[in-house]
Amino acid sequence: MNWITEIEKIFNVMECPLAQKVRLATYMLTADAHFWWEGALQRMIDGGVHLNWDNFKRVFLEKYFPDDVRSQKQVEFLELKQGNDTVAEYASKFDSLVRYCSHYHGEGGERAKCIKFVNGLRPKVKTTINYQEIYHFPTLVNKCRIFDHDNCARAAFYKEVGGPMRAASSDASSKSKPYSAPARFRGSKTAASGSKSFIGGSIVSAVGSVAGFVSTPSGKCWKCGHPGHSQF
Repeated sequence: MNWITEIEKIFNVMECPLAQKVRLATYMLTADAHFWWEGALQRMIDGGVHLNWDNFKRVFLEKYFPDDVRSQKQVEFLELKQGNDTVAEYASKFDSLVRYCSHYHGEGGERAKCIKFVNGLRPKVKTTINYQEIYHFPTLVNKCRIFDHDNCARAAFYKEVGGPMRAASSDASSKSKPYSAPARFRGSKTAASGSKSFIGGSIVSAVGSVAGFVSTPSGKCWKCGHPGHSQF
């Protein structure tokens, strides 16, 4: 397949007449390919097949690019995704495989090719490009390439300077508490909570009693200061 492509490029540069293409192409065949062509040419003559460029390509590809290989390339194209490739690398693979799928050539092929290309992009690139509905393949590839390049450059910049996430993280941690406890109360929360708790509306002291009557360690009333009773 690549050999045919390269030969046709030479023909285009030379502006080679159609009638001369088979003669020039077969002159380039060497070794086993040359012997194969001698046999194939005789079979074409015996079968009454007209010797032209299209028929030569058909028999050549039947020999050196059989249907099973073509089918494998078609499956590879249908499963192609950008993955970890850059857009430029993905586009290169896309171009090398799309030629094996006739559905993407001719009338209507450009639109189908653009849709297939977009569907294979990474989600971040796809969501940025897809809504634009670009159906001119060179334009589509170029816009995707520019976005991918800019996105990679931005990621590299943030990685070098520490990234916006560091500043955002600091802001989030500082804003998680709208106020701070006064310095004199810091570290005393546990002690305070351990000394008193609320049960049924009454205060229970770590050194007192329950149900509204609380005494001091000396046995005096908290309210009046006299011994013999305890009242809150």
